[in-house]
Order: sequence, then structure tokens, then C-alpha cells
Amino acid sequence: MGKHPKFDKLDRYFEKGKDFQLTDAQYEKMTGIPLPKDGQYTMKKSSLAKHATKNGYYVAEVQEKTVYFKKK
Repeated sequence: MGKHPKFDKLDRYFEKGKDFQLTDAQYEKMTGIPLPKDGQYTMKKSSLAKHATKNGYYVAEVQEKTVYFKKK
């Protein structure tokens, strides 16, 4: 089993209440682990998707090494 991401640095984006996006490099710098390679997994089942849902967001799209978050 791999390392678990640390989402505390991402929470500031969720707290703003606006849609946002992160590149894979930003994600890795903030969480300490690389973005999952499978876009569908990232959107639906990843710990990132679960954390986004917990904060009132969803992963709308994963495209060209960028993750797009939308407020529910």
C-alpha cells in the first residue's frame, strides 16, 4: 500500500468556495504524493475524490495532467 496524501494544504482552496484546478506538480507538492495516473479513478474513487466530496466539491475532470474541481 502506498503513502497517503496530506490534504491540509489543499483545504484552503476548498474553503474559498470557488471552482479551481491543480496541476499534477502542484498536487504532488501540496500532498507529498503524485496524482493517480488513472483519470476515472481520480474522479470517482480516489482519496482526492472522497476528500473533495467531504468539502462540498467534486472532481469534474482530469485532463492533460490537470485536475478540475467544481463546487456542488
